[in-house]
Amino acid sequence: MAQTEIDKFSTSERLNKQDLDVISVTLTTDAETIGDNKLFSLAIEIPFATSENGGSGLIKSITILDQTTTAPAMDIVFSSVNTSLAQDEGKSIGEDVADLDSALVNMLGVVKIASGDYTNLTDSSLASKTGIDLGIQSASGSTSIFATAINRSGGNFVASSTSVLRMKVTIQKD
Repeated sequence: MAQTEIDKFSTSERLNKQDLDVISVTLTTDAETIGDNKLFSLAIEIPFATSENGGSGLIKSITILDQTTTAPAMDIVFSSVNTSLAQDEGKSIGEDVADLDSALVNMLGVVKIASGDYTNLTDSSLASKTGIDLGIQSASGSTSIFATAINRSGGNFVASSTSVLRMKVTIQKD
């Protein structure tokens, strides 16, 4: 458990060391049809999400680029460790996982992207979610966090390639 040290940095030092980073990742999926409530992607690493091992921060915003123009609603579940919620993309949460409870204790939170959040850009769709302020903390030996995307569109999502979903995460590091 992290210990809060309120006198570790002065107010000025604390404010001066905060960084705002935009980190891009591909929500790697299988080139297949992904059903509703199935995983688009397994735990995708978001490297350097915190400024130090076991560090903390705030997810400020998320942008999703959908290169299929389907504009799927999705949940993005964040975790402090690389723990899969299923054994493969296209499976339900907990499918083929021996101990789902041990995976869930490391979850940091969820951000919901609705189909109405997207803007149609002819060849692609773009969604932005701002004002999130989801607190995160990386594991003690890491600066990474992990994201799993779940189809919540109410129907099938057809991925024509493994890189049709891309995500940019804006993180304010402590």
